[in-house]
Amino acid sequence: MHKRFLPLLVLSFLLAGTVAVAQTTNALPGDVLAANQELDHQLLEGHRLLDTTKVMGLFTSSPEVFFISPGRADLFRGRDEVRRSWEQFFATLQSIHGEIDHIEYFPAGDGVIAVGQVTYHRQLKGYEPDQRVVVWTDFRRKENGKWVYVFRHAHLVNSSYVDSKQSTKSLNSEHR
Repeated sequence: MHKRFLPLLVLSFLLAGTVAVAQTTNALPGDVLAANQELDHQLLEGHRLLDTTKVMGLFTSSPEVFFISPGRADLFRGRDEVRRSWEQFFATLQSIHGEIDHIEYFPAGDGVIAVGQVTYHRQLKGYEPDQRVVVWTDFRRKENGKWVYVFRHAHLVNSSYVDSKQSTKSLNSEHR
């Protein structure tokens, strides 16, 4: 019995060491993690302020920037389209604030991939307040000393339910 236990014990330590190394290897340096958390905080602040200029300042200046909106999964390419999508979205809102439920960051080449979930508390103009949950993934990288979003793809959780009053009010009234 003891002879069977020893190889299992050794295997357990080896696997635990491998997992620990993998977690350490995939971890972001503290300053990179903090900068990416701040980027997400600033995006939520841009929502709260309904400030398109602030939000666009968080995206790359590259013409290859794109955004997929959560409501109808519209694809917006280039800075002009992405800007218009935010302007249209903010124009439908009386107020909005978001709280990140969870988020993970993964190193990817010269940048970071994030995946997370956010709960938005919002009020569309002319409607009662509501709450929406959005999952997202994005890619960000450092440009000119600043972390920026290169692309963002958001998806409304439980998108099978669409309030027809709200969807006809604005074609772009979902969360970011």
